[in-house]
Amino acid sequence: MGKSSKKKDAASHQGISYDVGGDDVGRMFCEHNRDYCHICCVDHRLCNRHIEENTGIKKKETETENAARMYATTLRALRGMERMVPRPSKEVFEQNRQFRDEFKEKLDRLAKAGEDVQPIMQRAIDKENNDELDMHAMMQSMSQLNPGQTEFEMGGEESQKIYDEFVKGPQGKESRADNYTCSYCEKAGTVTLQRCSRCKKASYCSRECQVAAWPAHKKNDCVKSKIEAKKLGLTWEQVEAHEGETARGTLEVKAIKDESMTRQVFQCKDRVGMCRRIAAYTKSRKISGLKTGATVKWKNPKFHYFMDGSSGARIEEEDLKNITIV
Repeated sequence: MGKSSKKKDAASHQGISYDVGGDDVGRMFCEHNRDYCHICCVDHRLCNRHIEENTGIKKKETETENAARMYATTLRALRGMERMVPRPSKEVFEQNRQFRDEFKEKLDRLAKAGEDVQPIMQRAIDKENNDELDMHAMMQSMSQLNPGQTEFEMGGEESQKIYDEFVKGPQGKESRADNYTCSYCEKAGTVTLQRCSRCKKASYCSRECQVAAWPAHKKNDCVKSKIEAKKLGLTWEQVEAHEGETARGTLEVKAIKDESMTRQVFQCKDRVGMCRRIAAYTKSRKISGLKTGATVKWKNPKFHYFMDGSSGARIEEEDLKNITIV
């Protein structure tokens, strides 16, 4: 990240204006140096993503990816509107249904033209579902911490504290390198990627991605180093890429939402914000120490698809020796 600078943002909370820090690329952060902050009531994540694409740090969203993202966004908006009190007007519902149908028709046209739409659309839907799951996880933790209370205020120091402790995913160290996800196109794979020979941190899946990323990478992120950066832990997507085979490395996720019934089941978030289920198929149907807010570290994990259509990790008795709960 480039040198920090300060500028005034229009965002405010309870009548208080907040200063926003920005780096040389133009990415925005609140006064607490966050791109997503409950105290300041700001979310710069999507804006910062667009800035990274426009400056060449990240590969630009394709037409298919844009249509899939907008389709997933309208699906989530319609679900949210169904729960709103008071309910939005019929006109607002109809407008959002129209948006949904337009983006779905566009995706269908792209599929007929030969685009591999389904995995892109599913990834966009998963991303929106993860953001929605964050809210449900927040409400669950707030309810557990405040028994009997039925209304909660989102925003402020209390909800930030709950988010950091129970919902925020494990944070990968900025000094470490991602061995299996391309720094430019963000495609995850199963083999160790080639690193930038100058900074020894940025990783690329192909010569094409490295060449496309080089102008922005050289200007903004490439700091010459003689030492090879240590590798980051695995993400859900990287484990899934192994198609059920053992992934070499350590998956590190935070348990953010308890969905247990006859056995322990938790929604668990990785360092990039992706959530998947961990289910205990052990003799006790539990994993010792697993609770909301706990971090699960699983050495050499395997991905699993459950019969209900969800996915993540099925923990057997023999897996416990490779699992640490923090």
